[in-house]
Amino acid sequence: MGLLWVGFVLLVVILAIIIVLLSFIRGEFYFSRVKDNDTLSLEMRALFGLIRYRYVIPIIQFKGFTKGILIKSEIVSKTYAKLKDESKDHITKDKVIQFYKETKDVLVHTLNLYDWTKQTLAKVECTELKWITRVGVGDAPETAITTGAIWGIKSSLLGFTMRYVQVKATPRVDVIPQFNEKHFSTEVRVAARIRVWHMVFAGVRLMVRASKVKGGIRTWIQIALKARSRLKTAS
Repeated sequence: MGLLWVGFVLLVVILAIIIVLLSFIRGEFYFSRVKDNDTLSLEMRALFGLIRYRYVIPIIQFKGFTKGILIKSEIVSKTYAKLKDESKDHITKDKVIQFYKETKDVLVHTLNLYDWTKQTLAKVECTELKWITRVGVGDAPETAITTGAIWGIKSSLLGFTMRYVQVKATPRVDVIPQFNEKHFSTEVRVAARIRVWHMVFAGVRLMVRASKVKGGIRTWIQIALKARSRLKTAS
């Protein structure tokens, strides 16, 4: 009887692990700009919604070349009804330079990081892609030219997206000219998902690639610790 219970528990554990590995990590990116009002949010969900994280940036202000860009961020609870944390941070020139140096350091200390990125993105499924822009410059011919230019930019970005990820939904992309008025507004919503198994496998492959370069693992650990320290400081 005892062996039967042990076998049953092991079977349940194995099935649970398989279900978790086959489940999806889902992400949703949203950005809108109407006149001078910007809103940016990022939501991540895993384990069938049991794990949920929503990061909102309701304020993005340019404060000059010395202070850079002011970002006010909020972390909202699972029910979206309660504010859990709020912080302000400035994106300055020094921080951008530091980010560039860290990115370069990672590229140097990881074997074929570009190939790893392409292989990982190939497992990502885009389930929603919406990008609607309304534009007007006050003159009908110039508005038509501007509309065409924006269409060109969107087409290039859409082609890049469809090249590297699996697009499962029909993209809703449009540029609506606002003739004879000065106007600009845009709304972007992107939803994507990837199976937990692919993320675990990608993480293992990344560490294997890093281990093949001297100091690779140490570099990744240092950058992770720095990122964690910045998050604590910002909050």
